[in-house]
Amino acid sequence: MTLSEIAQYAGEKIGKTDSDTVTFLKKSASLNYRRVWNFAPWRETVTYSTYSVSTSTRTVTLGSNVETPVSVAFGDEELMAMDLPTIISQDADLLDADRKGTPTSFYFKGRNTGGTAELDLYPILQTSGTTSLKVIEKLKCLTRNNYVVDFPPSASALDDELRLPHCHQVVLDLTHADALQRERQYEKAANVAQTANADLAAMASYELSQVGSIKQITPSAQGELYRSEIE
Repeated sequence: MTLSEIAQYAGEKIGKTDSDTVTFLKKSASLNYRRVWNFAPWRETVTYSTYSVSTSTRTVTLGSNVETPVSVAFGDEELMAMDLPTIISQDADLLDADRKGTPTSFYFKGRNTGGTAELDLYPILQTSGTTSLKVIEKLKCLTRNNYVVDFPPSASALDDELRLPHCHQVVLDLTHADALQRERQYEKAANVAQTANADLAAMASYELSQVGSIKQITPSAQGELYRSEIE
């Protein structure tokens, strides 16, 4: 389904498909899709990229569709995520431009004026080489063909299939709940939203159990052995 189809169907569920209602529901669907997108590290929302690191340059600019770095490694060593107050409290000398070496930590700066995510390396790389920065990244909210779902959503984002193939029903239910609220049917809206939130939590639990869990084998007791069985 697309966001346009979700909005249209949510309008049909309350018996209103006029242009004003559908326009409102398209905005609602886009916000609800973004909520679902950010709710958990779904497989479709996380990617891996490599970036070259220039000598004597602290800032690395990430891809245009990156929302935030999840984890970072320089070569084969993971870098520690730090904020500026922690850097000050632990080793303020790292902030000096003449402090160079092999990067051991990074600071996520957020987005620059162009809206692109950036991170700073500490200390600054001292020597040039072919070692790359490896970054696991959380992507911006995207459709299947990489249209960013902004607010208000663009026509391209509205009419493209959603990248999360398993979330259509949850997005539809949340949009339906917004439609009911708009009609001042608050009790019905609360019930629909409650069901959608429960489904979303179950989906996230299932996703995390498959993707991020550490498998554990628990031995089961076979009962006591008699002496004759041992001998």
